[in-house]
Amino acid sequence: MLLVHNRIKSNKFSSLGRIYIRYNSNSRNRWLSRQQGDPYTKEAKVQNLRSRAAFKLMQIDDKYRIFNKNTPNQRILDLGYAPGAWSQVARQRCSPSSMILGVDILPCEPPHGVNSIQANILAKRTHDLIRLFFSKHFQLNRHDELHKDHGYFQNMLEEELTHVKDTELYREIFTSDDSYDTSRTNSTLKEREKFPVDIVISDMYEPWPQTTGFWNNITNQAYFRMANTSGVSIRDHYQSIDLCDAALITAIDLLRPLGSFACKLYTGEEENLFKKRMEAVFNDVYKFKPEASRNESKETYYIGLRKKRNIDKLDVFSN
Repeated sequence: MLLVHNRIKSNKFSSLGRIYIRYNSNSRNRWLSRQQGDPYTKEAKVQNLRSRAAFKLMQIDDKYRIFNKNTPNQRILDLGYAPGAWSQVARQRCSPSSMILGVDILPCEPPHGVNSIQANILAKRTHDLIRLFFSKHFQLNRHDELHKDHGYFQNMLEEELTHVKDTELYREIFTSDDSYDTSRTNSTLKEREKFPVDIVISDMYEPWPQTTGFWNNITNQAYFRMANTSGVSIRDHYQSIDLCDAALITAIDLLRPLGSFACKLYTGEEENLFKKRMEAVFNDVYKFKPEASRNESKETYYIGLRKKRNIDKLDVFSN
Protein backbone atom coordinates (compact mmCIF):
# COMPACT_ATOMS: atom_id res chain seq x y z
CA MET A 1 0.00 0.00 0.00
CA LEU A 2 1.44 3.37 -1.08
CA LEU A 3 0.50 6.46 0.91
CA VAL A 4 0.32 9.69 -1.06
CA HIS A 5 -0.21 13.01 0.69
CA ASN A 6 -2.40 15.51 -1.12
CA ARG A 7 -3.34 19.09 -0.31
CA ILE A 8 -7.14 19.38 -0.31
CA LYS A 9 -8.76 22.81 -0.20
CA SER A 10 -12.10 23.23 1.50
CA ASN A 11 -13.68 26.70 1.57
CA LYS A 12 -11.38 28.95 3.65
CA PHE A 13 -9.31 26.23 5.24
CA SER A 14 -6.88 23.61 3.95
CA SER A 15 -6.44 20.15 5.35
CA LEU A 16 -4.12 17.29 4.53
CA GLY A 17 -5.96 14.42 2.93
CA ARG A 18 -4.73 10.93 2.21
CA ILE A 19 -5.12 8.91 -0.94
CA TYR A 20 -4.34 5.21 -0.95
CA ILE A 21 -3.08 3.64 -4.17
CA ARG A 22 -2.65 -0.09 -4.53
CA TYR A 23 0.05 -1.55 -6.64
CA ASN A 24 1.23 -5.01 -7.52
CA SER A 25 4.38 -5.68 -5.49
CA ASN A 26 5.63 -8.23 -8.05
CA SER A 27 5.38 -5.66 -10.85
CA ARG A 28 7.18 -3.11 -8.70
CA ASN A 29 9.97 -5.55 -7.90
CA ARG A 30 10.39 -6.38 -11.57
CA TRP A 31 10.58 -2.67 -12.41
CA LEU A 32 13.19 -2.05 -9.72
CA SER A 33 15.24 -5.02 -10.86
CA ARG A 34 15.11 -3.84 -14.46
CA GLN A 35 16.16 -0.33 -13.48
CA GLN A 36 19.10 -1.56 -11.43
CA GLY A 37 20.43 -3.63 -14.32
CA ASP A 38 19.79 -1.11 -17.05
CA PRO A 39 22.99 0.37 -18.57
CA TYR A 40 21.29 3.65 -19.54
CA THR A 41 20.04 4.14 -15.99
CA LYS A 42 23.57 3.59 -14.67
CA GLU A 43 25.10 5.90 -17.27
CA ALA A 44 22.54 8.61 -16.47
CA LYS A 45 23.78 8.58 -12.87
CA VAL A 46 27.41 8.74 -14.01
CA GLN A 47 26.70 11.76 -16.24
CA ASN A 48 24.49 13.41 -13.62
CA LEU A 49 21.45 13.27 -15.90
CA ARG A 50 18.04 13.32 -14.31
CA SER A 51 16.74 10.22 -16.11
CA ARG A 52 17.68 7.66 -18.76
CA ALA A 53 15.27 9.42 -21.14
CA ALA A 54 18.12 11.84 -21.89
CA PHE A 55 19.76 9.19 -24.08
CA LYS A 56 16.63 8.87 -26.21
CA LEU A 57 16.77 12.55 -27.13
CA MET A 58 20.52 12.32 -27.72
CA GLN A 59 19.96 9.49 -30.19
CA ILE A 60 17.12 11.40 -31.89
CA ASP A 61 19.36 14.44 -32.23
CA ASP A 62 22.28 12.35 -33.50
CA LYS A 63 20.10 11.17 -36.38
CA TYR A 64 17.97 14.23 -37.20
CA ARG A 65 20.13 17.15 -35.99
CA ILE A 66 17.41 19.04 -34.16
CA PHE A 67 19.81 21.15 -32.13
CA ASN A 68 22.71 23.21 -33.43
CA LYS A 69 25.46 24.41 -31.12
CA ASN A 70 26.66 26.87 -33.77
CA THR A 71 23.30 28.63 -34.08
CA PRO A 72 23.00 31.42 -31.51
CA ASN A 73 19.84 32.33 -29.64
CA GLN A 74 17.83 29.20 -30.35
CA ARG A 75 14.57 29.11 -28.39
CA ILE A 76 13.59 25.67 -27.15
CA LEU A 77 10.29 24.68 -25.56
CA ASP A 78 10.30 21.43 -23.56
CA LEU A 79 6.80 20.11 -22.85
CA GLY A 80 6.29 17.73 -19.94
CA TYR A 81 9.87 18.52 -19.04
CA ALA A 82 9.95 17.04 -15.50
CA PRO A 83 12.28 15.72 -14.21
CA GLY A 84 14.39 17.74 -16.66
CA ALA A 85 16.54 15.22 -18.56
CA TRP A 86 15.51 16.43 -22.01
CA SER A 87 16.17 20.03 -21.00
CA GLN A 88 19.64 18.97 -19.87
CA VAL A 89 20.33 17.51 -23.32
CA ALA A 90 19.03 20.65 -25.01
CA ARG A 91 21.28 22.77 -22.80
CA GLN A 92 24.32 20.65 -23.70
CA ARG A 93 23.64 20.63 -27.43
CA CYS A 94 22.65 24.26 -28.01
CA SER A 95 24.71 27.43 -27.93
CA PRO A 96 25.18 29.14 -24.55
CA SER A 97 22.99 32.02 -25.75
CA SER A 98 20.01 29.74 -26.38
CA MET A 99 16.93 29.97 -24.16
CA ILE A 100 15.18 26.86 -22.86
CA LEU A 101 11.77 26.90 -21.20
CA GLY A 102 10.33 23.77 -19.59
CA VAL A 103 6.58 23.47 -19.04
CA ASP A 104 5.00 20.83 -16.84
CA ILE A 105 1.77 20.48 -14.94
CA LEU A 106 3.76 19.20 -11.96
CA PRO A 107 6.22 21.28 -9.92
CA CYS A 108 9.86 20.55 -10.67
CA GLU A 109 12.96 22.67 -10.15
CA PRO A 110 14.71 23.00 -13.52
CA PRO A 111 18.30 22.04 -14.29
CA HIS A 112 21.04 24.66 -14.35
CA GLY A 113 20.63 27.05 -17.29
CA VAL A 114 16.98 26.16 -17.86
CA ASN A 115 13.85 28.15 -17.00
CA SER A 116 10.47 26.62 -16.23
CA ILE A 117 6.85 27.28 -15.44
CA GLN A 118 4.29 25.02 -13.82
CA ALA A 119 1.30 25.24 -16.11
CA ASN A 120 -1.21 23.29 -18.17
CA ILE A 121 -0.21 23.24 -21.83
CA LEU A 122 -3.88 22.81 -22.77
CA ALA A 123 -4.64 26.32 -21.53
CA LYS A 124 -4.40 29.37 -23.80
CA ARG A 125 -2.99 31.30 -20.85
CA THR A 126 0.03 28.98 -20.91
CA HIS A 127 0.64 29.79 -24.58
CA ASP A 128 0.47 33.49 -23.68
CA LEU A 129 3.07 33.02 -20.96
CA ILE A 130 5.37 31.16 -23.34
CA ARG A 131 5.14 33.97 -25.89
CA LEU A 132 5.76 36.50 -23.16
CA PHE A 133 8.81 34.64 -21.88
CA PHE A 134 10.45 34.41 -25.29
CA SER A 135 9.52 37.94 -26.32
CA LYS A 136 12.54 40.19 -26.73
CA HIS A 137 10.47 42.97 -25.18
CA PHE A 138 9.89 41.10 -21.94
CA GLN A 139 11.99 41.87 -18.88
CA LEU A 140 11.28 40.30 -15.52
CA ASN A 141 11.46 43.09 -12.97
CA ARG A 142 11.15 40.88 -9.89
CA HIS A 143 14.76 39.71 -9.83
CA ASP A 144 14.35 38.31 -6.34
CA GLU A 145 12.07 35.62 -7.81
CA LEU A 146 14.87 34.20 -9.95
CA HIS A 147 16.77 31.30 -8.47
CA LYS A 148 20.41 32.37 -8.14
CA ASP A 149 21.70 29.12 -9.68
CA HIS A 150 18.90 27.90 -11.88
CA GLY A 151 17.35 31.06 -13.32
CA TYR A 152 14.00 29.69 -12.18
CA PHE A 153 11.14 31.42 -14.00
CA GLN A 154 8.39 31.29 -11.39
CA ASN A 155 4.72 31.00 -12.25
CA MET A 156 3.68 34.31 -13.78
CA LEU A 157 1.82 36.39 -11.25
CA GLU A 158 -1.67 37.39 -12.27
CA GLU A 159 -0.95 41.10 -12.17
CA GLU A 160 2.11 40.63 -14.42
CA LEU A 161 0.01 39.25 -17.25
CA THR A 162 -2.83 41.70 -16.56
CA HIS A 163 -0.37 44.56 -16.92
CA VAL A 164 0.87 43.53 -20.36
CA LYS A 165 -2.68 42.85 -21.57
CA ASP A 166 -3.27 46.59 -21.51
CA THR A 167 -0.38 47.28 -23.86
CA GLU A 168 -0.19 47.42 -27.62
CA LEU A 169 2.52 44.76 -27.46
CA TYR A 170 0.03 42.25 -26.08
CA ARG A 171 -2.50 43.00 -28.80
CA GLU A 172 0.13 42.49 -31.47
CA ILE A 173 1.67 39.31 -30.08
CA PHE A 174 -1.04 37.51 -28.14
CA THR A 175 -4.22 38.05 -30.17
CA SER A 176 -5.18 35.61 -32.89
CA ASP A 177 -5.69 38.44 -35.37
CA ASP A 178 -3.19 38.03 -38.20
CA SER A 179 -3.34 41.68 -39.27
CA TYR A 180 -0.37 43.81 -38.27
CA ASP A 181 0.70 47.36 -38.98
CA THR A 182 3.39 46.74 -41.61
CA SER A 183 4.55 50.35 -41.36
CA ARG A 184 5.78 49.77 -37.82
CA THR A 185 7.90 46.67 -38.16
CA ASN A 186 9.05 44.27 -40.85
CA SER A 187 7.50 40.87 -41.52
CA THR A 188 10.44 38.92 -40.09
CA LEU A 189 10.13 40.55 -36.69
CA LYS A 190 6.36 40.11 -36.69
CA GLU A 191 6.68 36.45 -37.52
CA ARG A 192 9.27 36.01 -34.79
CA GLU A 193 6.98 37.57 -32.19
CA LYS A 194 3.99 35.48 -33.26
CA PHE A 195 6.00 32.26 -33.56
CA PRO A 196 8.79 32.72 -30.99
CA VAL A 197 9.97 29.10 -30.65
CA ASP A 198 12.58 27.36 -32.82
CA ILE A 199 12.25 23.84 -31.41
CA VAL A 200 9.43 22.06 -29.58
CA ILE A 201 10.24 18.79 -27.82
CA SER A 202 7.70 16.74 -25.89
CA ASP A 203 8.32 13.75 -23.67
CA MET A 204 4.91 14.00 -22.04
CA TYR A 205 3.72 10.73 -20.53
CA GLU A 206 7.10 9.87 -19.04
CA PRO A 207 6.66 8.32 -15.56
CA TRP A 208 8.83 9.91 -12.90
CA PRO A 209 8.80 9.87 -9.11
CA GLN A 210 7.70 13.23 -7.76
CA THR A 211 9.10 13.97 -4.31
CA THR A 212 8.05 17.55 -3.63
CA GLY A 213 5.14 19.92 -4.14
CA PHE A 214 1.38 19.64 -4.04
CA TRP A 215 -1.21 19.99 -6.74
CA ASN A 216 -3.31 23.12 -6.93
CA ASN A 217 -6.45 24.19 -8.73
CA ILE A 218 -4.46 26.27 -11.24
CA THR A 219 -3.07 23.08 -12.77
CA ASN A 220 -6.36 21.18 -12.68
CA GLN A 221 -5.56 18.71 -9.91
CA ALA A 222 -2.26 17.56 -11.33
CA TYR A 223 -1.92 14.55 -9.04
CA PHE A 224 -5.07 13.08 -10.55
CA ARG A 225 -3.84 13.85 -14.06
CA MET A 226 -0.32 12.45 -13.81
CA ALA A 227 0.12 10.67 -17.11
CA ASN A 228 2.00 7.62 -15.89
CA THR A 229 1.58 4.50 -17.96
CA SER A 230 -1.20 2.26 -16.70
CA GLY A 231 -0.05 -0.99 -18.31
CA VAL A 232 -3.29 -1.10 -20.31
CA SER A 233 -2.02 -0.58 -23.86
CA ILE A 234 -5.27 0.77 -25.35
CA ARG A 235 -5.72 3.30 -22.56
CA ASP A 236 -2.08 4.36 -22.71
CA HIS A 237 -2.29 4.78 -26.47
CA TYR A 238 -5.34 7.04 -26.46
CA GLN A 239 -3.99 9.18 -23.64
CA SER A 240 -0.71 9.42 -25.52
CA ILE A 241 -2.52 10.56 -28.68
CA ASP A 242 -4.24 13.31 -26.68
CA LEU A 243 -0.92 14.56 -25.34
CA CYS A 244 0.76 14.38 -28.75
CA ASP A 245 -2.12 16.37 -30.23
CA ALA A 246 -1.67 18.96 -27.47
CA ALA A 247 2.03 19.20 -28.33
CA LEU A 248 1.21 19.50 -32.04
CA ILE A 249 -1.29 22.30 -31.39
CA THR A 250 1.39 24.08 -29.39
CA ALA A 251 3.77 23.71 -32.31
CA ILE A 252 1.19 25.09 -34.75
CA ASP A 253 0.60 28.10 -32.51
CA LEU A 254 4.16 28.86 -31.35
CA LEU A 255 6.76 27.14 -33.55
CA ARG A 256 8.29 29.28 -36.27
CA PRO A 257 8.09 28.22 -39.93
CA LEU A 258 10.90 25.74 -40.75
CA GLY A 259 11.16 24.94 -37.03
CA SER A 260 11.65 21.42 -35.62
CA PHE A 261 9.48 19.19 -33.45
CA ALA A 262 9.86 15.86 -31.63
CA CYS A 263 7.35 14.02 -29.45
CA LYS A 264 6.83 10.63 -27.87
CA LEU A 265 3.85 8.48 -28.78
CA TYR A 266 2.60 5.10 -27.58
CA THR A 267 1.73 3.07 -30.66
CA GLY A 268 -1.81 1.99 -31.45
CA GLU A 269 -4.62 2.14 -33.96
CA GLU A 270 -4.77 5.95 -34.24
CA GLU A 271 -1.08 6.36 -34.91
CA ASN A 272 -1.57 6.77 -38.66
CA LEU A 273 -4.09 9.54 -38.07
CA PHE A 274 -1.57 11.38 -35.94
CA LYS A 275 1.07 10.89 -38.62
CA LYS A 276 -1.27 12.49 -41.18
CA ARG A 277 -1.73 15.48 -38.90
CA MET A 278 2.05 15.73 -38.58
CA GLU A 279 2.41 15.65 -42.37
CA ALA A 280 -0.06 18.54 -42.63
CA VAL A 281 2.18 20.63 -40.37
CA PHE A 282 5.73 19.63 -41.38
CA ASN A 283 7.47 19.14 -44.70
CA ASP A 284 9.43 16.15 -43.37
CA VAL A 285 8.01 13.62 -40.90
CA TYR A 286 9.90 10.65 -39.47
CA LYS A 287 9.13 7.82 -37.07
CA PHE A 288 12.05 6.66 -34.96
CA LYS A 289 12.65 4.34 -32.02
CA PRO A 290 15.95 5.09 -30.25
CA GLU A 291 18.14 2.27 -29.01
CA ALA A 292 17.62 3.60 -25.49
CA SER A 293 13.92 2.67 -25.74
CA ARG A 294 13.36 -0.79 -24.32
CA ASN A 295 12.38 -3.45 -26.82
CA GLU A 296 9.20 -4.30 -24.95
CA SER A 297 8.10 -0.68 -24.79
CA LYS A 298 5.39 0.51 -27.17
CA GLU A 299 6.81 4.00 -27.24
CA THR A 300 8.03 5.53 -30.47
CA TYR A 301 9.00 9.06 -31.47
CA TYR A 302 7.75 11.31 -34.24
CA ILE A 303 10.05 13.99 -35.59
CA GLY A 304 8.80 16.88 -37.70
CA LEU A 305 11.28 19.05 -39.59
CA ARG A 306 10.76 22.27 -41.55
CA LYS A 307 7.37 23.41 -40.33
CA LYS A 308 5.07 24.67 -43.08
CA ARG A 309 3.68 28.21 -43.27
CA ASN A 310 0.06 29.34 -43.03
CA ILE A 311 -1.27 26.27 -41.25
CA ASP A 312 -4.99 26.06 -40.50
CA LYS A 313 -5.59 24.08 -37.31
CA LEU A 314 -9.15 23.23 -38.32
CA ASP A 315 -7.89 21.66 -41.55
CA VAL A 316 -5.21 19.71 -39.69
CA PHE A 317 -7.63 18.19 -37.20
CA SER A 318 -10.66 17.75 -39.44
CA ASN A 319 -9.00 15.26 -41.80
